[in-house]
Amino acid sequence: MTNYDVVIVGAGPGGSIAAKEAAEKGLKTIFFERGRRPGEKNASGCGLGPRMWLDFDFMKELTPDECPSMRAGAAARNYFVNSEDEVSSYIMTRPTESVTYEPAKSFITMNVYRSEFDPWLAKYATDAGAELKTSTLIVGLLKEDDKVVGVIDERGEKYRGLVIGADGVISTVARESGLRTRWEQNQVTIVPQYDFAVSPEKIDDIMGDEALAVWWSSTFPAAYQVFFNDGFHIGLGNWMTWWDKNPLYYLNRCMNLKYFQRLVRILEAKPREFQCHLLPWLGYPNNTHTDNVILIGDAGGFPCPLEAEGIYPAMITARVSVEVAAEAISEGDTSKEFLSRFDEGWKKTSVGEDFETGPELASLWRALPFSPKENMSWLVPLISEVFGGIIDWSQPHGKRIRQVASQIKSYLPKMVPMLLKEILPLLTATLGEEKMELVTDPEKLLASMPELEKVIAQAFMIDDSDEEE
Repeated sequence: MTNYDVVIVGAGPGGSIAAKEAAEKGLKTIFFERGRRPGEKNASGCGLGPRMWLDFDFMKELTPDECPSMRAGAAARNYFVNSEDEVSSYIMTRPTESVTYEPAKSFITMNVYRSEFDPWLAKYATDAGAELKTSTLIVGLLKEDDKVVGVIDERGEKYRGLVIGADGVISTVARESGLRTRWEQNQVTIVPQYDFAVSPEKIDDIMGDEALAVWWSSTFPAAYQVFFNDGFHIGLGNWMTWWDKNPLYYLNRCMNLKYFQRLVRILEAKPREFQCHLLPWLGYPNNTHTDNVILIGDAGGFPCPLEAEGIYPAMITARVSVEVAAEAISEGDTSKEFLSRFDEGWKKTSVGEDFETGPELASLWRALPFSPKENMSWLVPLISEVFGGIIDWSQPHGKRIRQVASQIKSYLPKMVPMLLKEILPLLTATLGEEKMELVTDPEKLLASMPELEKVIAQAFMIDDSDEEE
């Protein structure tokens, strides 16, 4: 048996950051990867959010020389697919004027393949002094007096130390520690995707600076399309409780859209891989630690409650876990009670801020892009009606406005209950009850905004003296 201060199961982004920061604190650290190298067994690619550049200085060193697949997602296209499987409208989006920092002003995501990004990240950990052991599967936890004291690999070798579980959605650490037997079906999604090869020249010429697309549909769960330097992948997912058919049926439905097939043809895209993975998607994480064990990233249920992005939360929770681990080791107390500081810590981060409205965000997302037949069936035509009516001159414009308004009115019986059930709770959780009163009470809103009241009065030529008379 070998003794360490910190034993980390998993060498993905969370595990590598935990190993890096633990080694930098002078802790004797080892982290394990079941593949021959980090990133070998992960889904093909990912989008890295700008917050990673804000919170991790070394991200500025990520270059195409290090990750040749890099492509900045400066623009995103949103396709709206109606019940006839036709793209009825689409909207291009870019970082908006309210974005406050670089590089968020320049891109929405930075897209890379995990086979390049993960080993790049792991090298920071080994350079800091952490020991990486690859081709090693952790199959159990080492226990003394029914308490976890380390891990056991498939060869029976034992490693003693505080255990950080960064081993993904199907976490051996979570299961063997008793923190979780498995996710409930309404807590986990299944995500199939196809990966295509495309020449960089074709992507640049045809897509320009587009590197991200979402296919919002009335007939299948929202699909995502991510472009890299030399290819793209298309995938979709939903909670395990939703599927009435094989997930591939719905992914193929997206693939068979005339618009998508046209895109494949003009890009001369060639299929090269099919992938499928599970992803925890919770309104709020729970059971993240016990005696001598902390769960981070997917293992702890930390993907964002809105879009389920998991790399940034994994890296942030990794950092917090090491801070707590270092304190626990210094104090000689790795009990569950002491490690509760981990929950206190991550709640103070931007990840914790996301989860302040996590249940409402997750519920809203279930009700919209992941309920295609129930809600997207009216939301897609509503969006198309609004934007299509603006540039339509088939009738006098006044008449078109009335026609659009009449059509929108027909969606109200379904729209209003959804707004009351999903949007109002989210606004209340985000704004607080006091500010929500301003939203729902026009008089209080105007009273709190005298400048707005003055503008409205001038616009309608309201004379206060006339009112007094």
